[in-house]
Amino acid sequence: MSGISTYYTRMAGNNRDIDTLIIGQGLAGSILAWQLMQHGQSVLVVNQEYATSASRVAAGLFNPVTGQRFVLQAKAEAIIPAARRLYSQLEKQFRQTLFFAKPMLRIIRNEKELAAIQERKTDPAYADYLGDTVQNKLLNAPLGAIEQRQTGYLDTNALLDCLKSCFVEQHIYITTQLDYSDITVTESGISWNDLNAKRIIFCEGYVGRNNPWFNWLPFQPAKGEILTLRSNSILPDQIINGGRWLLPVHDGNYKTGATYDHDLSSTKPTEHAKLELVDAMQQLLTDKPDYEVMDHQSGVRPNTLDKNPFIGFHPEQHQVGIFNGFGSKGSMLIPWYADEFVKHITCGTDMPAEADISRVK
Repeated sequence: MSGISTYYTRMAGNNRDIDTLIIGQGLAGSILAWQLMQHGQSVLVVNQEYATSASRVAAGLFNPVTGQRFVLQAKAEAIIPAARRLYSQLEKQFRQTLFFAKPMLRIIRNEKELAAIQERKTDPAYADYLGDTVQNKLLNAPLGAIEQRQTGYLDTNALLDCLKSCFVEQHIYITTQLDYSDITVTESGISWNDLNAKRIIFCEGYVGRNNPWFNWLPFQPAKGEILTLRSNSILPDQIINGGRWLLPVHDGNYKTGATYDHDLSSTKPTEHAKLELVDAMQQLLTDKPDYEVMDHQSGVRPNTLDKNPFIGFHPEQHQVGIFNGFGSKGSMLIPWYADEFVKHITCGTDMPAEADISRVK
């Protein structure tokens, strides 16, 4: 355990007592750690660096209205400002652009979707999120496309790298493979390799389904694959969504995705998915563009049965918590839910009922 030993030697005053031990440095663990630090909490982040980490693969899409019925994200009026506020703060902190606002053109694929759009357009709750129906000659969209607002993407890798560097500089980050049997839970907290903490919070992504404290939670992990492309063709400046999506990213490349597969017998990228994604990308456009595949990645989303996150503390061992299950909407959801969890930890406020793990019987 050289990592934890090095951590001990660097702790101010050799203090081995902290408030929160966080397991996982994906988007959930990183943002939760940051938010706890802003409230004066001492933390240690333990990263296990899974190759299939969804946070490192995800395109970071930010889209408040989704699905064939164009459903607005619950609590969008609170969730979206919280995310934009946090990313703006982090951009100032790290002097780097992390969130890229970009409109989305959602291709209307059939009469059913057209009817759903027309219904949503009469609902005042959707006024800030749905724009006009447009025609774009670059799109294969006989029924047109509707502009979706307050969309964009988070550069998740850049954010995770910034936060990792911050944690490393403050000597509150280690990389190691965690053995659950090394964790001892006591009435006053937890101990792990001679470190004492008031609590431990697991932010492990889809592998959380194997966590002995939380393996009773109904995870529904799904593998997803995406491609990074380079093209010299004239392509839309907006995010294009028509079942699959095409995202122009800030480095001049494009990302397209994503597949959705509950079969986790292999978590590696597949040639079949690559061909499927290329075909789907071409179907979004009037003319097939030239392209070069620059990268092909796969990750596993930590989805849940009811599509809501898993947040809270174990019903019997209250020092053991979880912050997980954000699926493909992590970039949008995590900041607000992290705020709520931190308030629960530091002030004793109630957790949002839809995310509280006590809902699972």
